[in-house]
Amino acid sequence: MAGKSKRGGERHLWLQGNVFWYRQQLPVAVHAKIGGPKFVRVNLRTADVIEAKRRRDELEAQTAMQFRQIKTGRRVSLELPGWKPAKVIDRATLGAAERGALMREALAEYLDADDADNADLIRDLAADETERLEKKPTEASAFTNAFTGREPVAHHLETYLNTAGLAPKTTGERRGLVLRFARWADAKGLTLDRIDRRQAGKYVGEQIDPMHPATQTKHLTALRSYWKYLARRGHVQLPPGITLDDGWPWNGQQTIQTGKRVERGSKKAEERAFTDAEVSRLLYEPWPMKNPEWESQIRDALTISLLSGMRLAEVLTLWVEEVHDGVFDIQQGKTESAARKVPIHPDLSEIVARRTAGKIGKQWLFHEVATERDPGDTFGKRFKRFREAVGVDDRREGTRRSLVNFHSARRWFTTKARHAGHPRETIAEIVGHAPDKKDVTFGVYARGASEGQRRACVGDVRLPHQNVR
Repeated sequence: MAGKSKRGGERHLWLQGNVFWYRQQLPVAVHAKIGGPKFVRVNLRTADVIEAKRRRDELEAQTAMQFRQIKTGRRVSLELPGWKPAKVIDRATLGAAERGALMREALAEYLDADDADNADLIRDLAADETERLEKKPTEASAFTNAFTGREPVAHHLETYLNTAGLAPKTTGERRGLVLRFARWADAKGLTLDRIDRRQAGKYVGEQIDPMHPATQTKHLTALRSYWKYLARRGHVQLPPGITLDDGWPWNGQQTIQTGKRVERGSKKAEERAFTDAEVSRLLYEPWPMKNPEWESQIRDALTISLLSGMRLAEVLTLWVEEVHDGVFDIQQGKTESAARKVPIHPDLSEIVARRTAGKIGKQWLFHEVATERDPGDTFGKRFKRFREAVGVDDRREGTRRSLVNFHSARRWFTTKARHAGHPRETIAEIVGHAPDKKDVTFGVYARGASEGQRRACVGDVRLPHQNVR
């Protein structure tokens, strides 16, 4: 309902909906001294006209007194309960984009509060700023983009990553993938508000479709997750019928590769487990690198993964207090299922004793990498150089990287446990894979493997002897 003004005994009262507001224009002399909005507008928070008049009289007395004090220089601002003047944007200390963003926030705030006067003031200030910057096209563009919500694609990326609760490795991957799209968008002059399904489809067609399906999934997952955050925080507007959790405009963008005739030798090679011969070389070949200090950390970490199925990050970041009572007590990880207790294999007793000696609490089992900025990445590069130096590599035409890497140790453990006859549900629990919810019996009703079953599964995995061919 549009507001309507009342006169006479209902002076300064403005009925909007079912609520009365106090509305009074500032005297010219007062406005010249304090600037800001030309009207005082206060929500009286009552629908009763008698109560509204009483509250109006109190405010009228306060404004009259403060007007006199401002005119005579005894007061420099107007302060009334329930009244919030427009924000002042300081040109001297803020850049054009920052001024535009602040004005946009102020406008949204006043529109939410149904404060038409201050909202109009902000629009007028924005128009004046645009006119002032007319001869400075770069600043004018930055101001207009910020005021209208045309932000760079990566503008909210770090805030998203800081609140997403992702593992460090995943955080780095998500940052890189979103920034890759952001660079593509910047090159085409696309701001956040202009990314729709059509533009997303263009990017997928140009950049993502040629990738391996697994890489496609990872890339689109990063973009969908970022856009879900943007939608929830109101940074992007969703079309009608689209929910906050759809991940629009990236949902449904991945091309599904349908079946086709398979020619001899045409099947794409996939990353695999180490062979026993490769494990033997990795464990027993003479140390091939110049830095002898790396041998212990590399071969110890590899042996733990081979005999536990633990991920690289899980091995490297173990605290001493998480090694107790014959288990690796993993408290966090890549997924919810990553938190688990992994029995310590008998063949790991020497490594565990040596690496826990003299350490307590949250000291790292692998203290050598504790001070590294990114322990997993640093160790991964060292392991790659070592692996190649002892001749363990598997590169195929058309593949981006070797089919064997540190994760191949985890695959080796899983393979050996399966060959020893242990149920896949027990193996999945040890390596930290989520149960299959489609399998009602084991994924929903079963309560998990017993401690004895887990210990038997781990204990049945044996390292190959030296010089296995």
